[in-house]
Amino acid sequence: MIPRRIGLRWIAVALTLSIIAPLGVLSVLSIQRTWRRQLANVDRQNVATARAVSVAIDTEVETTTAALDVFGALHALDVPDVPAFDSLARRLILRQPDWSALLLSSLDGRVLAVAPEGDVNEAASFATGWAQKVAATKKPMVSVLFEMPGVAGHFVMIAVPIVRDGRVTLALGARVRADSFGAVLRQQQVPPNGAVALVDANNRFVARTKLEESYVGTSVPQAFIEIVSRTPEGSWQADTREGTPVYAAFSRSALTGLTVALALPREEVDGPIRRILWILAGAWVVILGVGASLGLALGQVIVRAMQSASQSAMALARGDAVSPARSRIAEIDDLSMGLRLAADTLESRNRERDEASRLKDEFLMTVSHELRTPLTAIYGWARMLSTGQIRDSQRPRAIEAIERNAAALQQLVNDLLDVSRIVSGKLRLDVEPVSLPDVVGAGIDAIRPAAHAKGISVVTTAQDRDLSVAGDAGRLQQVVWNLLSNAVRFTPSGGRIEVSVARAGGDVGIVVRDTGPGVDAQFLPHAFERFRQGASGTTRAHGGLGLGLAIVRHLVELHGGTVEASNNTPPPGATFRILLPAQPAAMPAVESAQPLAAARVGGVRPDTRIDGIRVLVADDDMNARELLAVILENAGAEVRAAASSEDALMILQTWAPDVVLSDIEMPGEDGYALIEKVRRLHTTQARLIAIALTAHARPEDRLRALDAGFQWHLAKPVDPAELLSVIVMLLAQEKKGLENFSSSPS
Repeated sequence: MIPRRIGLRWIAVALTLSIIAPLGVLSVLSIQRTWRRQLANVDRQNVATARAVSVAIDTEVETTTAALDVFGALHALDVPDVPAFDSLARRLILRQPDWSALLLSSLDGRVLAVAPEGDVNEAASFATGWAQKVAATKKPMVSVLFEMPGVAGHFVMIAVPIVRDGRVTLALGARVRADSFGAVLRQQQVPPNGAVALVDANNRFVARTKLEESYVGTSVPQAFIEIVSRTPEGSWQADTREGTPVYAAFSRSALTGLTVALALPREEVDGPIRRILWILAGAWVVILGVGASLGLALGQVIVRAMQSASQSAMALARGDAVSPARSRIAEIDDLSMGLRLAADTLESRNRERDEASRLKDEFLMTVSHELRTPLTAIYGWARMLSTGQIRDSQRPRAIEAIERNAAALQQLVNDLLDVSRIVSGKLRLDVEPVSLPDVVGAGIDAIRPAAHAKGISVVTTAQDRDLSVAGDAGRLQQVVWNLLSNAVRFTPSGGRIEVSVARAGGDVGIVVRDTGPGVDAQFLPHAFERFRQGASGTTRAHGGLGLGLAIVRHLVELHGGTVEASNNTPPPGATFRILLPAQPAAMPAVESAQPLAAARVGGVRPDTRIDGIRVLVADDDMNARELLAVILENAGAEVRAAASSEDALMILQTWAPDVVLSDIEMPGEDGYALIEKVRRLHTTQARLIAIALTAHARPEDRLRALDAGFQWHLAKPVDPAELLSVIVMLLAQEKKGLENFSSSPS
């Protein structure tokens, strides 16, 4: 049974043993696994080395056969000319020190000439069958090892056929000393303590790098013969004649029939691992004992340190001063230091909280100011209009002021929503080929009235090249509009704004340069941060939330580009540079960018009429319903209004509208459910036009509305002329679709 309370020191001992014991076992298993991998690697390396040496032997043989082929092509061998052969052969042998003789033989094995010995009968008796083999295979060959009585050393014959008019007429062979192959073996890169041997087709040693005199000419072990007979290359474990255990490998040449064998002493591989195992076992036993002892000793030290840390933690919880004792144990000392840092962090967080609260209050104050300023103008002018406290000559000015300040409010809300989408990662781009000069032109058209009012000249230059990029035309126009709006705001009256579009390597650049006061040097590194402004407080010279340039940076980076700001040199003024990746030439750019949403519906006209069109308006907000009803009725429409989806469905039971204009967020059932039921009710009638007019203005809201069955999505607030233009466009499309259907053959 385990007691309920166990001393920390005994826990330390148990932990020590539970860690050390498995580690020892795992170490042994790991070394054994490593050992097996090492042996497999040794076998692969040995086979690869044997193969490489075999290639070197093949190269040496091919060098000899090449020399013989050149010699065999001489005219002296067209018809055997023994004196000429002897003369040429003697000169060739002088340049081939490894050759002991050159033999010319007929195809039946009769030696016709020998150089330099001269006794053809004696030469023929030492090596037989080579001429017949050359005649049969019509290829070069290497004979088995043979000896010559009275001549020291061993030899092999390397022979080639002599071909005339496409047939073999004679056989030419070089008697090569076997020790020349030994020299080739010793030139190869093999393990220092390993031995390499060359074996012929009769399984006799031709050459060997070590103990060559005792091995050459003798037969290889029977085990080697059995393995070589099964495969052209491989590896195995064996013992040498001297009784040395070795890891052996071999590779047989398909060209010469010679086999290269490699032997590496096992002690070279096994010895280091075996010694590591013994050292590990001894160290494990020692560590086991020492660990148990240290566990007991350190347990008491840990107990004292933990008690001090516990007391400090309680003091931190109470808010008292924290002064834990230092410890020699790093982790315990880190805990003590962590407690002290925690106290400091709490104090720092309190200060940060106060600073964040101050920044929040300052931002809310800025937002309140930026919202209240246009609201003041809207409310004041509207109040004067409603109470009749305004002269007829001032009425256009009042209406213009209300429209202008409402547009400013809409821009503030859009900026805040854009920042929210950017922070949450929900901002999406509708990417298509876009012509940047068109985007810049649309942006300039949007700010031209403001620039004209201040007497600011706007100059545009663009290269006569392809200046298109892959991007969202609307978002890119937003970028340009923000930069140009800032330039107009900060450029004094009579100033100048220059806008240029040009290629910059693989990018397209937009540069906006103004003649304003420039950007404060200390604020310049923070110009593209959210909620940052060059001046704050109640003495700001210019309004705004400090979001425009932050939105510019995020939109440019979403397009894969960069934006930077700098002051003009020489002053005055500032320059903003945008670089965007150029669009590949294979994709044509769109011809123009349109600055207004209504431009996509064929243009906005304030005097658009929809006489006789029946429109059902569904919106839970009374003010919105009344406004929409007035807009539509003034344009000649017959309007009925509903405060909910249920009311709209009741109206549809007795009245058939041409257009349904519905809000999305309504009590009970939303606009999505309404349009679904409306579509089911009108399956047998002419297609009903449905438009979603909602404050849900995100791209995903637009897609959801279209998927639900609406044909168009408009975001609140909406321009009356734009609303009427959308209705006219959809009615025209529906009429055209019906005409095409009626004219099609049945």
